[in-house]
Amino acid sequence: MRQLFTAFLLVAGLSLTAQDKNHKPSQYNINSVIWQQQSGEYRALCYQAFSLARLRLEEILRTNKDSMPLAIIADIDETILDNSPDAAKDILNNRTYNDSTWKIWVSLAQAKPLAGSVEFFNYAAQHGVQCFYITNRKEDEKAATIINLRQQGFPNADEVHVIAKGNTSDKESRRLAVEKNYNVVLLLGDNLNDFDDLFYNKGVAERNANVDKVQTYFGSKYIMLPNATYGDWENALWNGKRVNAEERDKIKWNSLIGF
Repeated sequence: MRQLFTAFLLVAGLSLTAQDKNHKPSQYNINSVIWQQQSGEYRALCYQAFSLARLRLEEILRTNKDSMPLAIIADIDETILDNSPDAAKDILNNRTYNDSTWKIWVSLAQAKPLAGSVEFFNYAAQHGVQCFYITNRKEDEKAATIINLRQQGFPNADEVHVIAKGNTSDKESRRLAVEKNYNVVLLLGDNLNDFDDLFYNKGVAERNANVDKVQTYFGSKYIMLPNATYGDWENALWNGKRVNAEERDKIKWNSLIGF
């Protein structure tokens, strides 16, 4: 197995030592991007997440006695829309993520839905549940995002229900704004910051400890989607500091736990 892994790294242009100048940080997520695009396992996990979400929502609809209207809140990227083509384009062009190429991708409005997502959200909407999409896409990306969601068949894809990033990537204030008028019964995301302020801008140890604190919410109120390509779990490694690709590279190597 190690020989196969070594061969993969060499083919990808990577190195087994952090000191080797030949490895390419832009290609570190090649396995996760290919997994997202090609594996049945990824697709199965998406179906599993939305199946669980539907089971929970069916139960809530049967038992709910709250007079407030019901709502669900979902992230967009890698929660309901698949942006792996953008990540793949970066790898193929030997570059890491940057805002300019991301904006080009968003403007195309071509992201496909995750398996099972459209069906779940339409089930919710058909039963009177409002669907809010709280995203850290920027305000100038909102129009293209709404077009993308509508084209893929998501309900409530409009100016009111799609809530873009303001002055902060912390989603807590946007969630609370929805909660003023709705009983939010489910939250869906691929990033812990999609669920609770407990996880915003925290280090690795604190994030993991907080997951343990609210473990009963996962699968009941919080529905997690798989994303091994990017996320706040990376930022947690360098404690939210602004670091360049080479510095990230070094931190990632130093974060590996062997035996």
